[in-house]
Parts: sequence; C-alpha cells; structure tokens
Amino acid sequence: MTAANCGEKTLLALCSGINGKLLQYNKVEDKWQEYASINYGYKWYQTIIKDDNLLFIGGFKNRDTLNIVRSWNIRNKTWRDLPTMKQARKFHCVVELDGKIYAIGGYDGKNALSSVERYTTSAGWEFVNSLIAGRSGACAVTLNGKIYIMGGSAGLNNSKSVECYNPDSNTWTSCADTTECPYDPSAAAHNGRIYVLGDWSGNRTVERYDPQQDTWSKICSLGVGDYIISCVSLDNKLWAITVDYFVRKTYVSVYDEENDRWGQKCSLPVTSIDFCFVVPEALLMSNE
Repeated sequence: MTAANCGEKTLLALCSGINGKLLQYNKVEDKWQEYASINYGYKWYQTIIKDDNLLFIGGFKNRDTLNIVRSWNIRNKTWRDLPTMKQARKFHCVVELDGKIYAIGGYDGKNALSSVERYTTSAGWEFVNSLIAGRSGACAVTLNGKIYIMGGSAGLNNSKSVECYNPDSNTWTSCADTTECPYDPSAAAHNGRIYVLGDWSGNRTVERYDPQQDTWSKICSLGVGDYIISCVSLDNKLWAITVDYFVRKTYVSVYDEENDRWGQKCSLPVTSIDFCFVVPEALLMSNE
C-alpha cells in the first residue's frame, strides 16, 4: 500500500539534537512512541512529506547557508541526495502544490530573499516569479490551488503582509495584512481557511484568514507553551504543538471550533521538536 492510498492518518514529530528521532502519535491510546532515529547534522532546514519520503531542504552548517536537498525514506529509513536548489537558503518556507515542491524566500546569510523556486522530478529546480517583497522567517500554506505566505521579516521590522501565488499565471498578489506582525509563526490550512499561530517571541495569538472575504480575525489564543512549533489539520480538527522551555514541556492542543477553545492531548516526551506532520498510519506500520 502506498502513502497515497492510506485511510487513517496520524501525527509524526521530528525531534532535533545530537540524537535526532521521529515520534509517532497513537490516537487510540493518546500517547507518543519512538518510530525511528534520524541524524542529519545541520539546522535551519525546512522539511516536507513527499509520498513516502521526508525531504530536508536547505539549511545551515559550519557558517554556510545550504542549497542541498536530501530525502529520507520513512519506510526503509534510508537517505538519498536530490538535485540541489539554485539558491542557498535558510529560514525559508516549503510547500507542495500539484505535486511540485516550492522553496520560498528565506535568508542567504546576508539578505532576505524574494526568490522562489519549484522542484519536479522531470525538470529539477527552476525559478518561478519572485515574491513582491523578500522575507525570511515567514510561514506558508496551500489552499484552493494557490500558495499563501504570511509574516516574516526583511530587516529590522517584522511584516504583516500576505501574498498569494497563482501557479496558472505565475504571479504573486497582495492580500489583506495580518493583525499581528509574526516572525517564525506556524500556519495551517483547515476547513477552507488559513490559521496563523504565534511567533518566536512567545505570542500565543491565533488568527484566521477567510480567502473569500480577504479578511483576518482573531480566535481563542493558545493557553499553554511559550513557543509554537507547528500546527496541522488532522481528523477535521486543528492541532498545535507548543513548547514551554521553562518547565521543559511540549504540549499538544486541539481547537474546538464550536466553543472557540483549546483542549489538551498527551504531551510530547521531549522539547526538541522541529516539525510535525500528518501521515498515513499505514506508512508507519513497517516499524511494528
């Protein structure tokens, strides 16, 4: 069975550090368990699930910003190198749209980037039209066949600006600004809207964007954690992973849209979480 044909889905969390590992979530028992160890030796990369693989794109090592792309097969637990990006970047965004991987903006060690490139297995990496404004530390999602990028910074000041990419016309257009100025926020597309959560400074604010109305509104803020690691849409619910470094605890929260409040699930056993993904449960069964 391939990843595309699986039914039930769950969460897979990537933990960094000297001994990196992947943790999988058991929804029935509400607990986390180790899936595999994984070591990669650099930081400030972006990751994305593509088919049965976890792609590590760009990053930073030994004072160098990287353009490397590596693929780790979740089933076989093996690495392979993919074609390098045209632009070295860190603090960038990565999304998949229509089977293509996009690397957006970021920082090259000197400047915030406006460049955007797209990867396909047939053509490799190729540039598409650049962002209206360069930015690093932003967040991006796909919704209704388009890419949205929010927040980030191009210098000393954080940005409220939002841009939308239409792949049919290869153009970026401006959307309504967010109400906050988030740097390094988390974002997810969920039930036809976009949610942007917090930022690196400990802000727990949650904003929701309606693409039909081109408007932002605030919903119930997160009540736990001082840094928001990730948010995803799973089982028709919005999930958020937050860390409180003072008490060394990682929280898993689920949004109750009807009552506008957050509930808690089993916390993660570590604080070194970098990313969290939604994956088919069958993809992880080879480890059982």
